[in-house]
Amino acid sequence: MEKKKRIKKWMPFIIGSILALGLLIAIANFLFVEFFVDMWWFQTQGMTTYYLQRIFYPYLVFIFFTTIFFGAFYVNFRIASRIVGSPDKSVVVEDKPWIKYINYALRDMSLILSLVLALIIAIPIFRNWESALFFIFGSSGNVVDPFFGKKIGFYLFSLPIYHLVQQEVLIALILMLAGIRFVYWYEQITTPIEYRVNPKKALWHTSVLIIFIFLVLCWGFIMERYDLLYETANLPVFKGPGYVEMNVILPFIWLTVISLFLTGIFLVLKINGIVGWKMPIIFFSIFVITFLGKNVETFGDAVRKYVVTPNQIVRDRDYIQASVESTLAAYGLDKVETRDFEMGSDVVFDADDPDILRRLRNIPVWDKEILSGVFEELQGIRTYYSFPSIDVDRYLVGEDYRQVYLGAREINNSKLPEVAQNWINVHLQYTHGQGVAMIPAAQAGDEFMTWFIKDIPPQSKFGLSSTQTNIYYGLEKDKPFAIVPNAVGEIGSPIGDSENIVHYSGKGGVAVNSLWRKFLMATYFKDRDIFFTTKTTNQSKILFRRNIIERIQYITPFLKLDLDPYIVHTPDGLFWIQDAYTTASNYPMALTYEGEEFNYIRNSVKIVVDAYNGDVSYYVADSNDPIINAYRRMFPGMFNSLSEMPESLKQHIRYPRDIFTIQMSIYANYHQTDPERFFRQEDLWMFSKISIGKEFFPATPYYLTLDLLEPGKDEFLLFLPLSPFGRDNLRALMVAGNDLDSYGKIYAYRFPRNRQVYGPAQVHSLVNQDVVISEQFSLWDQKGSELVLGNMIVEPTGGAPLYIQPVYLQEEGPLKIPQIKRLIMSLDDAVVMAPSLEEAAVKLEQELRRKFNRREIQVPVTPPIQIQQKPADEVKVPTPAENEEDDIQEDNSPNAEEAG
Repeated sequence: MEKKKRIKKWMPFIIGSILALGLLIAIANFLFVEFFVDMWWFQTQGMTTYYLQRIFYPYLVFIFFTTIFFGAFYVNFRIASRIVGSPDKSVVVEDKPWIKYINYALRDMSLILSLVLALIIAIPIFRNWESALFFIFGSSGNVVDPFFGKKIGFYLFSLPIYHLVQQEVLIALILMLAGIRFVYWYEQITTPIEYRVNPKKALWHTSVLIIFIFLVLCWGFIMERYDLLYETANLPVFKGPGYVEMNVILPFIWLTVISLFLTGIFLVLKINGIVGWKMPIIFFSIFVITFLGKNVETFGDAVRKYVVTPNQIVRDRDYIQASVESTLAAYGLDKVETRDFEMGSDVVFDADDPDILRRLRNIPVWDKEILSGVFEELQGIRTYYSFPSIDVDRYLVGEDYRQVYLGAREINNSKLPEVAQNWINVHLQYTHGQGVAMIPAAQAGDEFMTWFIKDIPPQSKFGLSSTQTNIYYGLEKDKPFAIVPNAVGEIGSPIGDSENIVHYSGKGGVAVNSLWRKFLMATYFKDRDIFFTTKTTNQSKILFRRNIIERIQYITPFLKLDLDPYIVHTPDGLFWIQDAYTTASNYPMALTYEGEEFNYIRNSVKIVVDAYNGDVSYYVADSNDPIINAYRRMFPGMFNSLSEMPESLKQHIRYPRDIFTIQMSIYANYHQTDPERFFRQEDLWMFSKISIGKEFFPATPYYLTLDLLEPGKDEFLLFLPLSPFGRDNLRALMVAGNDLDSYGKIYAYRFPRNRQVYGPAQVHSLVNQDVVISEQFSLWDQKGSELVLGNMIVEPTGGAPLYIQPVYLQEEGPLKIPQIKRLIMSLDDAVVMAPSLEEAAVKLEQELRRKFNRREIQVPVTPPIQIQQKPADEVKVPTPAENEEDDIQEDNSPNAEEAG
């Protein structure tokens, strides 16, 4: 009975405590709803530790530096307090009893004052917490700068934090000195003469602080030496220090450091009465002169004008070479392999060559931009599906290594009829996309399109099947959250006239299986329907951040993302691969990329997103990058080795076009590694011009599948044609490997400078000048139809660059389904057009032989023949008697093509 009474007595307290605790937890959850929702979200990714590290790292840095500065302030204030001491009650003047209380208050205030000053100093470091972490976790690297012998890691990780700390320490010392001097001054005016502190102790304490201030100032000037490596005064010729910086400004820096240090020493000696004012004034005057000589541009400009400019290639040779080498290293171009393209005296092309036929089979005759509309019209199937991007890749189709185009069929809720865009449809039923559509890159004109994968559910006659084809995470912007599985069911693949209802069974999403969670999610999304809906179940989860770019940026905002993520179809499901870059703006002597703020970039990370579960995985593609290695140490377990990537995905990694474009814009100038040639800009390159409509634009990189690097071995390669600056002929063909054995390796195939090699713009002109092709274009490009020329592809074959360009025909109206009609092929100055690449190859061989035979036949030219005029039609269209190859012209004619 007593036990029951005791329980009854304590029961209200226990219940009250539980309710109070529950209320506190509820308030905490409500106040920190974003924190808890994000933590749940990161838990679904298996990244809870990473999430907490991202939150607490800045505060740990803040606490660390606050503690250091607080200790420095407090120790000095305590030293001053001990030196000053507290006056004894017996010696305090009776009419000034407040003196002792102020002395006590000053001693006690040192704690608060030290903390306040430390917080003021630590806040800027808190704002730059990532720089502080780089300093802690960064490595020095192996590359050494040629002037000061410092490793690159010093410039990337240490120098920025040194500059920041130097400024903060200088401010701290000045504030400390001011505070200490105030304590001593106050002690002097409030204490009777016979009880004042020994002034020597105060002077030596002050002297030590002054010496430290001058040392920190000297440290700042010493670091200015390294800042010379970021000098821009020598642009646009080269980035970094030149003769003036290293032979004029650098000595001035050292004189500034020495004179400033001696000024501090003699100033301290003067304060302590050891020397007079003469020596401090002399060295301070020297300091002012050297400081002005270092910073006033007039002096440096005069040396540059009268000493350097007349002999710049001699004076700046070593500095130009250092700048070129640093820029190439910063952009990953220091290992480009240069190969001279072997061109015979006569162009030979064999249309029956098996190697040429194999190459033609993978030529991408479709353009991504045009294919988007084709996929939408032919494979969208339902109004609410769309293809936000078309990707190029390579797959094993049977036993063949084939280049393909594929697109993900994603759900696009904005395409639902307006009356159907209600809450249940958008968030519960129309939740996911359906597989991919895939076609071969090569196709003949006037043929039905071949589909490697098509329809809903996705089907393939070529063995390209997958166990999971639903797409919950993709590229569609503003993807709404989805609550799955739910009591209503989701719209799946159509079955006849009815819909197949499916239920999500993946690992993604945050559970909403309780009223409390539903309440928090409704608060987070500001959507009351989440709380009031009765269609959730105990298994329901809410999927959000379903746009993969938004998802990745939320996890790793410090990575720069490539603009072209792509879908990969595997037997186990669909996955997105997103390339990511690490960048820096403080690589010494490297040119800053135009329009951006970085002068260092690496494609360091491959990010894989599961299109069904939403899992995000990070794989390090460049283990030599010091920045990503710093992040790996900073966030252990976050970044995996590339060897850990599943083989089915590893076969589809590719070298991104974005970084290749950046690298080539730098390489177009910096391939001139000889300092004298670089100075003269003797062999400056530019992106070749290609025609789009009636205008010309710089070429963009494109993927081809060729056996260029190793004969007989087809590889997926990235190409970009380059021309001499101001000219339209072809100077080089840049190639980057994509397959694992050659991934990231860059090759420069250079064409002879003493021989005319047609560039894309010149071939476009040859096409327009061809009478037969022009007549056919005019026939097609009439009212009701629109002629579109696709991107021109350059392929190195046959002893000269082979050009291939598709010709599309589409309706002028709103419904545009482009169709390939013909394919243009050009080699040397021969241009042909045919329905297929194989037919074009045969015609091209015939045309080249005809031109070769004409050049071989030496026709004697006499004055009467020279002035004789022929009718225009006889000149343009040779008769059979004059030309044995008249059947070629007939084959090229519009009538012949229609008859064929």
